[in-house]
Amino acid sequence: MLRPFLFSVAAMGSLVSAAPSAVAQDASFGCKVLLCAAATAPSWSGIPYCVPVMTQLFRMLARGRPWPTCPEGNAGGLGYEPYLPCPAPGLPYSLAGEGGGYVPDANGGLCADPARIARECVSSGDNGSSCDQASLLTPRPQRAEPHYVDITTGGQSTRFYFSLRGY
Repeated sequence: MLRPFLFSVAAMGSLVSAAPSAVAQDASFGCKVLLCAAATAPSWSGIPYCVPVMTQLFRMLARGRPWPTCPEGNAGGLGYEPYLPCPAPGLPYSLAGEGGGYVPDANGGLCADPARIARECVSSGDNGSSCDQASLLTPRPQRAEPHYVDITTGGQSTRFYFSLRGY
């Protein structure tokens, strides 16, 4: 019973050893970046091989160079998302313009509870014209790492955030 199993393991071992080995050092710069950016336990900063790769990437991006490509990887381009989500039940808002009041805006830098705005401004019958909406708004929390790239593996996309400050 054990003999066929041992033969299979030995045959597989010889096939694997006959195949050319691929190592991270052979990858293109863009693929090295993806491998390092995708590291989670530990993150890239805890992997000695990744520190110079990511440092070089951050310097390139800070100087306006594009995100490097990795033809074998499924990664989106460089993105920027400066704010964290608003604390529940808040939604992001921004100033609509000169005297235009505040409006919901997915990219807005302020947070407010729309139900509270409706309750305190709209339902009071003044349609918000005399309501002090600004008192109902709070600054939206900012991300320490506002840049991101989306990496898709196994049909699932994961967003990786990082900072370019200091590069």
